[in-house]
Amino acid sequence: MPFFKGLSTNDFPDVQKLNLKFNQLNKNKKPLCFVEQNSSLPFAELGYEERIFHSGIIATRKDHWHDFFNALVWHAFPKTKTAINSLHAKELKEQKSTLRSRKRDLLTLFDESGVIVIAEESILELIKQHKWNTLFVEKKQEWISGKITLITFGHAMYEKYLAPYIGMTAQTLLLSSQVDDIDSFLATKLLDGHLLQNKSQLSPLPLLGVPGWHKDQDEAFYANKVYFR
Repeated sequence: MPFFKGLSTNDFPDVQKLNLKFNQLNKNKKPLCFVEQNSSLPFAELGYEERIFHSGIIATRKDHWHDFFNALVWHAFPKTKTAINSLHAKELKEQKSTLRSRKRDLLTLFDESGVIVIAEESILELIKQHKWNTLFVEKKQEWISGKITLITFGHAMYEKYLAPYIGMTAQTLLLSSQVDDIDSFLATKLLDGHLLQNKSQLSPLPLLGVPGWHKDQDEAFYANKVYFR
């Protein structure tokens, strides 16, 4: 990622800067804000998602790539992130076990490793069926022309983009039509119960197969059946 090349921890914005122009209430009507995670972090008895829901505090480690990208996604998708947090809170309130529920696992999977692909249904079927050569080679021009849209949501994926590796795979939410406001759309569908109800709604996508995302995308590259399986 050229934008971040050479960035050192001395260049990381602190929580005060991350809070600039971030005006968002959570579903519990609490103003959200980034607060440095240290020994003085309030509400130490609460878990990460509980603290966000009950107090509005988004615990953020200083000079930490993962939390930096998480903050950027909060800025870009505040409604979706708020919806995900409220669903975590609902599950925590209802669950009887101390173990994380399947629903929470699924929410976390998308929150960390999710991407969104918007394309015609025929393209989405290629992803579902793992037809990687057709998707990436035969349909290369559709990626280049923008007929296929890929949006990265998961903050852990952004961290992985700093040092891409063969095997890097995202969990993909497939949409067959463009929407004017993707953040509002995702938030509404999540809260209505139409998205992330089960694992089948996410499809694995070997990201380095996307045209232009790897320097050696030759025939031998796409023949790697360990990665493109």
